Amino acid sequence: MGEKKLICVICPVGCEISGTINKGKLQEIKGHRCEQGEEYAREEFTSPARILTATVNIRGGRVSQLPVKSSGPLPREKIEPAMKVLAQVMQKAPVQEGQVIIENILNTGKDLIATRSMDVLD
Repeated sequence: MGEKKLICVICPVGCEISGTINKGKLQEIKGHRCEQGEEYAREEFTSPARILTATVNIRGGRVSQLPVKSSGPLPREKIEPAMKVLAQVMQKAPVQEGQVIIENILNTGKDLIATRSMDVLD
């Protein structure tokens, strides 16, 4: 049996929440002061996910990097492999904000989208 701890970021209170895990299963959550904190902790302890924000290389644009983000949270264990995929991308300008740069990245069901438009360098 093990215990994990985290500080809740859902509200400014910042509750210290602990979770008891036994044989890979979450047994107990304590320290939260609201339902949202409990929900946040349950997700963090069992299947943490994050929005990926990064840049990709762009050719023919006004700058050499295009800011991108995932269309939704990716499982935390997919973040590093996704960054390796991004390092290989060379997008061609022009690009419109919201344009899909990589569809269904690493079979997560989430797309990688441009967070700004990029015109062609004149």
